[in-house]
Amino acid sequence: MRTIFVTLALLASPVLLVASADFSAFDAVVADAEVRLDRSKVRYGNASSFDPAGSAMIATVRSTDVYNATPAGKIIKKEGITKGTARYNTLIRQATASYKAALKKVANASGYVLIVEQGGISGYSNVTDATAAIISAI
Repeated sequence: MRTIFVTLALLASPVLLVASADFSAFDAVVADAEVRLDRSKVRYGNASSFDPAGSAMIATVRSTDVYNATPAGKIIKKEGITKGTARYNTLIRQATASYKAALKKVANASGYVLIVEQGGISGYSNVTDATAAIISAI
């Protein structure tokens, strides 16, 4: 337990102020706050079961790169298909199916508990960029 004493003597007054504060609880909060996970950026796995104090393997992914590498994504790009059209919607569903299957395949093969969009986790030491492996798994 760390305690800080603050003493303030006012020059024109004989008043003496002494304050005491216990910062031990603050230290625990700071230690837990180091790992930050943006749950909206989790692409595979269960964010609720993630323990920041554990040693689980986490991967990051650049989803745009993966989508562009899918066969459907390549067609969208090559043909310049407009977002919102029936053809685009069909192809993006196919790209999403390929994306999800590749995420699952790489997570299972490599033992990743979570795959998070790049920038979605910070302060955790056991993080690997799996984008290339995911693209290879398509």
